[in-house]
Amino acid sequence: MKTVIFYSSTYNGNTLKIAESIAATLSADLIAIETKISDFDLSQYDLIGIGSAIHFGQHAIRLQRFVSALPLQGKNIFIFSTRCRPFLGNYHRTLKNIIKQKKANLVDEFSCVGFDRTGPWVLINGYNKNRPNTNDLFKARLFAEKLQCKLHPLSSVITSSTATESKQGIVLFQKEQNKIANNKVVFLNISSCIQCSKCINICPMNVFQKKDAILPIYGENCIQCQLCAKNCPTNSLYIKESFTNGLRIALREIFSTGLQDSYKSEK
Repeated sequence: MKTVIFYSSTYNGNTLKIAESIAATLSADLIAIETKISDFDLSQYDLIGIGSAIHFGQHAIRLQRFVSALPLQGKNIFIFSTRCRPFLGNYHRTLKNIIKQKKANLVDEFSCVGFDRTGPWVLINGYNKNRPNTNDLFKARLFAEKLQCKLHPLSSVITSSTATESKQGIVLFQKEQNKIANNKVVFLNISSCIQCSKCINICPMNVFQKKDAILPIYGENCIQCQLCAKNCPTNSLYIKESFTNGLRIALREIFSTGLQDSYKSEK
């Protein structure tokens, strides 16, 4: 998922810290809007991030003007901000309206507090000292990981595909030109899988086995750690996280030794 993040961070570098955390997780190109940009091609990007500090109850006016000039129709967008006050409120509303007018798709939004030493806060030498902190940056990384899951090409398989066959007990779906192995929790795009065996080697629960091809034979043992999906070189794996799956894992751990046995088994 090729991503670019446009940001404005002109005061204390609060927004830059958040932008860098998100960009590191998404392997995104990071571009300050203050940089002179000419003939920038957005067509190569699947996801666009936009963020700044909150000024007078909305995103920075320079960022708003910058976004208003971008060709965003049909693009997936996420927005983020840093702010002084503890609650987000309607601070994102103006930028959301611009994105709506551009006929883009707002995927999600993120915000956290940041250090501010303006106006009345100079009397106490600043408000929200040492923010964003490591916990804020961690939350930004989790936000980015959530975006990756939400926009993964396999996330819509259940609702948009029809089962065509089964292989070694695993249901196979056809989605356009791709054949997808699905056991309700672990989804593997067999068509794009390069059989590198990274998933087999890294999975702590021995979900994957290779006979004629790699398949998630023991998907019921998946604990949703996402190690396989994060390390797949072709983005061919998707783990369907849900409360139901989490509850299933907890109950199996309490009332049976199935998960423990799978964990202890040899690859």
